[in-house]
Amino acid sequence: MKRLLKQVATVAFLMTLIASVDVSFDVSSNNDKQTSKISISDCSFMNNPGIIPDPKVHIHELSNLTSDVAARVSYSSSTANLTRQNYIDNYIFDKMTRDGVKPAPLSSDEEFIRRVTLDLTGRIPSATDVKNFLTDKSTDKRSRYIDSLIGSPAFVDRWTMWFGDHLKNFSLSQATARFAPGRDAYNKVIREAIQNNTPYDKFVTMLITGTGKNFTKGEANYLVGAITPMGPIQDTYDTAAVQTATRFLGLETLDCLLCHDGAGHLESLNLWATQAKRTEAQRMSAFFSRIYFRKTLVSDRPRILETEVLEAPQGEYYLNTTAGNRTPREPINGATFLTPAYIFTGETPKQGENYRAALARMLTKDRQFARATVNYLWAHFFGLGIVDPPTNFDPARLDPKAQLPAGWGAQPSHPELLEALADDFIASGYDLRHIMKVITKSTTYQLSSRYDGEWKEEYTPYFARKLVRRLDAEEIHDAILIATGVPVTYVVGGTQIQYAMQLPDTVEPLVSRNSGGSQQQNQAANIGRAFLDTFDRGNRDNIPRLRTPSIAQTLALMNSQFVSSRLSAQTNGSTLQKLLAAHKDDTEFINELFLTVLSRKPSTSELEQARGMLAKNRTSGAEDLLWVLLNKIDFIYNY
Repeated sequence: MKRLLKQVATVAFLMTLIASVDVSFDVSSNNDKQTSKISISDCSFMNNPGIIPDPKVHIHELSNLTSDVAARVSYSSSTANLTRQNYIDNYIFDKMTRDGVKPAPLSSDEEFIRRVTLDLTGRIPSATDVKNFLTDKSTDKRSRYIDSLIGSPAFVDRWTMWFGDHLKNFSLSQATARFAPGRDAYNKVIREAIQNNTPYDKFVTMLITGTGKNFTKGEANYLVGAITPMGPIQDTYDTAAVQTATRFLGLETLDCLLCHDGAGHLESLNLWATQAKRTEAQRMSAFFSRIYFRKTLVSDRPRILETEVLEAPQGEYYLNTTAGNRTPREPINGATFLTPAYIFTGETPKQGENYRAALARMLTKDRQFARATVNYLWAHFFGLGIVDPPTNFDPARLDPKAQLPAGWGAQPSHPELLEALADDFIASGYDLRHIMKVITKSTTYQLSSRYDGEWKEEYTPYFARKLVRRLDAEEIHDAILIATGVPVTYVVGGTQIQYAMQLPDTVEPLVSRNSGGSQQQNQAANIGRAFLDTFDRGNRDNIPRLRTPSIAQTLALMNSQFVSSRLSAQTNGSTLQKLLAAHKDDTEFINELFLTVLSRKPSTSELEQARGMLAKNRTSGAEDLLWVLLNKIDFIYNY
């Protein structure tokens, strides 16, 4: 407490510099009464708060947050001209020119290197990388730097985490139990696919068709995640269809259609869905109607069950249920079961073809698979999808030339760009890295979050400036480790890891007595877990990952043990110990500390104030300065 009070007193005069200590922004408007979800009055599932975010509210919040953060960040100047780099820029800038929207200036080198390193690797760049990048005068240095990040170990960590989120890889929940060995096996399969740059269509095929025991066959865990207890087996078929349609087609509305026809229910949400029938959705579920599961008790205390995914030679989607998670399934015109048919085309499996193999074949060759994938990636890099939210594609509104009913317009903000990205993804052989390079090498991605002139909320879907985001929990955790130079070791399943981005799911770190962790590692795990949970990392099941700032997060950055234990200049090998020994000149020390923590040099005002902090006692002043930098807007936001 004394330490905290001294820090607060020390930086009291720096509140203009540290306006960002309070990260609790007001992204609402007194005049804006929009709700945060779409309302479907007669659907109990869809009326749960936040199930389908309202894209207008998302745009409103992104716009306000970006303007608020941009007003508090110290920007390095950039006067470079905006030069189009690829087809993304042609579509984006042509539309802005046509509609009279002025783009932001190009990001400075400091903005760019921090942004792209976080987006591609989940970590902040080292001071050495920043200095080398800033002194490099070559015209292609941004492109070369992107190439150096993609495929790196940190890149593999980041995208294993991203796809773990996307595919909802967790160990336990009320409904589904992969258990830790299954989760770890699934995580390994994802990691190997990222590391080997496995074509995405082949990876998805492997998941949809996976069989075997889930502790050893990691791909089997995709379908283990669909097991829906306390109901008929058709509920599991339905869950498998919904997760497949959502994750790989961006079509979450299939969940609604598996209870009722779209007409009379989904008119305010999705034009395509209003024309779809329940039987069409159920015939998608029928592709999974030959899977079954065998559970084996591995351990009684604690109780652990291994699940084997198997394939029956026969089986259909029977219309014979009155209980479970869906409305009753009853015979239709005397028919008591449904056979598989792809929902967009009506295509059925070939004679003797495995049902799930047929679905994987149809889905990965469907253009909507490519659209949904590139849109998910675009949303990661820009904070907003070309179709937003990315889970709510409306196939009836993708063509801007289509004649639509009154009140409906084209859904994508840039329909032609979405199709061009899909074309490129298909032509590349479904190469995820290729699309990431195309996106991050575009001038559109490299625009500054600073905006010259009057910003209007309606400019947001034009991608006229960088839309800021708060770092994910794991990114903040790892940035603190890198910035302070004080590492941590967690033990998960007997394996030691050094970064939160290497965790297999979002409820770790957790060191158990049986995992080989020491008492010290257990204590570090508890401290790290509490810090991570403060930043709303979710559980990949029923609690979503959030980036909404809070007072608790501010307090955690200011005085949590995870942060305070890394501020001492006496810690061997720490950033402060090394920099204080290497730089006797205060200006050199301050410059190096800013580069290490914020990936930029201080402004003239910041340099002057930082010198004042070192004047009385260089060591304690340095510790306080580090604390200040960890609490700045620049540190916890990707801008």
